[in-house]
Amino acid sequence: SAPMLTRLQARARGFLLRRELTQRRFFLKRQLPAIITIQAHWRRYRQQRAYRQRLQYLYQHWRSVVKIQACVRMWLTRRRYRARLRHFRKNVWAVVKIQAFFRANKAREDYRMLVSSQSPPLSVVRTFAHLLEQSDADIRQEGELLRLRGEVVRTIRANRQLESDLDLMDLKIGLLVRNRVTLQEVVSHCKKLTKKNKEQLSDMMALDKQKGLKSLSKEKREKLEAYQHLFYLLQTQPLYLAQLIFLMPQSKSTRFLESVIFTLFNYGSDCREAYLLLQLFTAALRQEIRLKVDQPQEVVTGNPTVIRLLLSFYRNIRGHNALRDVLGPALRELLQDKGHSIRTDPVEIYKSWVN
Repeated sequence: SAPMLTRLQARARGFLLRRELTQRRFFLKRQLPAIITIQAHWRRYRQQRAYRQRLQYLYQHWRSVVKIQACVRMWLTRRRYRARLRHFRKNVWAVVKIQAFFRANKAREDYRMLVSSQSPPLSVVRTFAHLLEQSDADIRQEGELLRLRGEVVRTIRANRQLESDLDLMDLKIGLLVRNRVTLQEVVSHCKKLTKKNKEQLSDMMALDKQKGLKSLSKEKREKLEAYQHLFYLLQTQPLYLAQLIFLMPQSKSTRFLESVIFTLFNYGSDCREAYLLLQLFTAALRQEIRLKVDQPQEVVTGNPTVIRLLLSFYRNIRGHNALRDVLGPALRELLQDKGHSIRTDPVEIYKSWVN
């Protein structure tokens, strides 16, 4: 009876399990849309979470990502380039033949257009310009062009020679200025010198005259070129001198300007040097306003250093000449105009204004 009891229990359990499975399947079939919706939401949630994690990881390692992408793109591009190059090398005869065919076809079409068309394009005419007939005017123009080219070449060579001569002349001018200063000192102190001192001075001047450009060594020439570059930089870049003016004591700034800066710009005797000196005054005035001026009226009431130096510089003869050159034509035009009445008497001005 024990085996029968076991089979009976197994059948009962199977019946209960099949009934439960049938009910479960019936429930799932009836709730299938809800099940699909739940599964879709759960999958969406998992995908979004994975995507955010991946995106956050990429943001944290974006430099490595960019580097990897660049390496991959470089590798792909290089592979395509090498494959294309191997293809061209393998079929170079076909490439040459195709190029020759297209060039010949284009040449035939251009020549046909040149012969048949009344107004061919300029590119076509330029291609076959060597086949056109040359007239006497063309030959003369070509000869004139060759002559001008030769003249340009000769002018370039002459300019180069002049540049080398100019460099040599700069050295000579420097020596001449040094000798001139020495000679001025001799003239100013000639009355105080004894006969013995005059003989010694004449011997020294004779030795100086024997020294020329050939006596300058390579180191001295390099030093001279370095000084030339330094002076050019100080002239064309006024910010250095403008800052240096205000780094010195105010009692020594005027003497510094007269002894160094005005000498460096040759007292504005040339148009270029006068322009560069004005650029220096402009930069120095901006520097002074930035450092010392807090309110606009201080420019008028505070007696700025740069304005005072500028006025003192242009009150001399060179300043008068510069003002004459700048304001002279306008003043002469104003004086020659009879329609303007220039009066300085206040009574006459008031009478003319009342009448």
